[in-house]
Amino acid sequence: MKAVPSRFGFAFSAGGRWAACLSAVDDDVTLERWDLACPAPTSRALDRPAAAARSAVDRGCGALPLDDGRVLVVRPATDAHGVPAGHGTVLAVGPAGPGLQVTRTWPVPSMLGGFLLAGPGPGRSVLLVTVEDARTSRIWQLTASGLKTVLRIPGVLAGGVWVDGGRTLALDHTAPGQRTDGIIVDLRERAWRRIWSVSGTSTDRIAACSRRSGVLAVTTTAPGVQQPGTEQIGLRFPDGGPVRFPETLNRPPRLRTPLAFDTTGARLLVREIHGAVARLAVYSPVADRLTPVPGPRGMVWGPARWADDGRIHVRFAAPHRPPTLATVPAPARPTWSLAPDAPGAGGGSGGWRRAELMELPGAAGPIETIVYGDLKRPRLVLALHGGPLSAWRFEFEPLFQHLAAAGAAVVAPNYRGSTGYGERHLRPVIGDWGGPDLDDVIHLANAISRDRDAAGLPRPILLGGSYGAYLALLAACRSPELWSGCAALAPFTSADGLRAAAPGAVRERVARLSRCATGEPVSGRDVLRACASITAPLLIAHGTRDEVVPVGQSRALRRRLLELGRTEGADFVYLEVDDDHHGVVQAWPAVLREAVVRFCLTAERTYATGKERR
Repeated sequence: MKAVPSRFGFAFSAGGRWAACLSAVDDDVTLERWDLACPAPTSRALDRPAAAARSAVDRGCGALPLDDGRVLVVRPATDAHGVPAGHGTVLAVGPAGPGLQVTRTWPVPSMLGGFLLAGPGPGRSVLLVTVEDARTSRIWQLTASGLKTVLRIPGVLAGGVWVDGGRTLALDHTAPGQRTDGIIVDLRERAWRRIWSVSGTSTDRIAACSRRSGVLAVTTTAPGVQQPGTEQIGLRFPDGGPVRFPETLNRPPRLRTPLAFDTTGARLLVREIHGAVARLAVYSPVADRLTPVPGPRGMVWGPARWADDGRIHVRFAAPHRPPTLATVPAPARPTWSLAPDAPGAGGGSGGWRRAELMELPGAAGPIETIVYGDLKRPRLVLALHGGPLSAWRFEFEPLFQHLAAAGAAVVAPNYRGSTGYGERHLRPVIGDWGGPDLDDVIHLANAISRDRDAAGLPRPILLGGSYGAYLALLAACRSPELWSGCAALAPFTSADGLRAAAPGAVRERVARLSRCATGEPVSGRDVLRACASITAPLLIAHGTRDEVVPVGQSRALRRRLLELGRTEGADFVYLEVDDDHHGVVQAWPAVLREAVVRFCLTAERTYATGKERR
């Protein structure tokens, strides 16, 4: 099939004239810049310099367009295996013929990662915020003579919204061993203070600010009317009173995210999740009213730009539409303008496989499911999402496109525990991993298999990543005869095992959302104990640089399978790739993607006398 594109790292210039992002087709990463001054924004790829051996950007870079048309790129250095080297570079680039020209560089002596911010004032000063290590961040100013330190702050900084004309900046701040809160940085006084913190157990962020009205949109995970594990939205007004949490903004079952204020500060743009799809809406604090913004079915993400002329610019994707920049002429108008596919994709958006939303049977009622292709195709892949508090969204999924192009049907259900369907759908899985969600998966697979058995077709193949890989392995253990194969990408083997092996933030989440929090044993939900019952062929893949689920989880499963007498290469395939957790779950490495597609197209069961065995 044709190369699958992606776009990520969107940013807007301070004055709103330009947007920029990174565009990737396989391993080829380029810089894209949009001119937003036209009614329908136009894009241009700023490719590598003509004489350069490699591109000026990679997947780890961040971009910031400037109002003069240049783009700044922050590029953390990495070693040959993609591990951060502890330093980096900021580049100033601009168009030059068919490529780009690097006009200036700023070496950064200490940096694991970082992001750029352009000041809103007349001087348009540019700041670089770097994370130097797990305990310290630094704010730099880019000057003609080089980088100038403004302030070092203990902890990790993220986000970044301007509170005034260029002196005061609000940031998300995570101190070592603590939750995230919001801080204000006075750049002139070189001082900072905490302004938004609910409790020591909540994650509290600053999402948007209106410099004209002084209103801050904030979020917190502190309990409220919202669903468990999601955020409340609050408004912090400059009168010094308590933060208000409008029920209209937080009313279930919708999951809402604040994106941007309009130029007057009187309206707040939010994203609403409606099951598998997202839409925009506008909240008016004065009227306490939330008004939907008509638009196509798909997904939207921040950052968003609400321009002075009333237009809204935001990232958009749908199953047949790779991520692109969408422009909404005005909130009340339904006609959106979508930028074309990323350069190198070829064929236009019409060439991608479309999907539909269907309701399929689950153990406790219908399950909204994203389906690619006819359920009577020779091969059918049942894809299980990560999480557990997550969901498949009606967006562009490169791996699904590869599977669909190869002739497989893909069924991606949002079983119980999926977000976007209300607390009744979500809560059963909290503290019960591999319980109601696994029941739904088995029930759905049985319904699909009955029709496929009648038509003489192979039974479904399981495919899951992260928590979905754990769930897929449990399904293969619990109902061995139901599957033609099981592909597990970056799996863990039990909640207890992950809690013991994972880094701090993951360990805390596991303890909070699973039965690890009570120490209650969960019989049958440890893959290492239950995998003797598996009869379907297995594909197990993991990244050697996985920072979420340590690769030792898959290595332990491989050892256990060998102890049980299973033959590697016949009964199961084990694959390690030089990538991180997200890269493996998304099957970015070509060797992994090809292995997954090949496995899903060719995995077959064989039967021994008296019982099923490989």
